[in-house]
Amino acid sequence: MAILAGCAGTDLKRLNAAAEAKGKVQARIDLPPYPAGCGETMGRVYPKRTEKPRNTQLRWEFAADTQDAINARCAQFYRDVQTRYAGPR
Repeated sequence: MAILAGCAGTDLKRLNAAAEAKGKVQARIDLPPYPAGCGETMGRVYPKRTEKPRNTQLRWEFAADTQDAINARCAQFYRDVQTRYAGPR
């Protein structure tokens, strides 16, 4: 009888370990898809022959500000997602 009890305990441990591993795999959190705007690259500004250098600089600053706003939106979105799903696992 003692032999059976020892085997049952071992099998029970294995079963519990397998169930725990299966539960962890099934309980994973799928993050939402990456926003489309986050993959965009910054626009390039090329000087025109008739354009003053300051105007080219202003166009570049506008393009840079736009890209920074897109990247900030993406970063905030994913910080919110991480915060929402943070906690004990």
